Amino acid sequence: MVDIHDRRPVALTAKLAREWLYPATPEERAEQMASLQGEPTEAFEWFKIDRAIGNVRNQSPDLILPAEEAPAGDELF
Repeated sequence: MVDIHDRRPVALTAKLAREWLYPATPEERAEQMASLQGEPTEAFEWFKIDRAIGNVRNQSPDLILPAEEAPAGDELF
């Protein structure tokens, strides 16, 4: 995911997320999960989105559609 976000977000499985959040999880284990056990890019379904998504003033219900499914010619702002 580093090609999308430069701070390398980590997506964990539900089981690993629970372990990550457990207060007694050692720091070394948390680091291992973040660096070695995050979900791979292939585990996600990717969609191109409209630039309007990045503006909190935009409230159109069309914003939840992938860009290629948004109604043609409709203003999303």
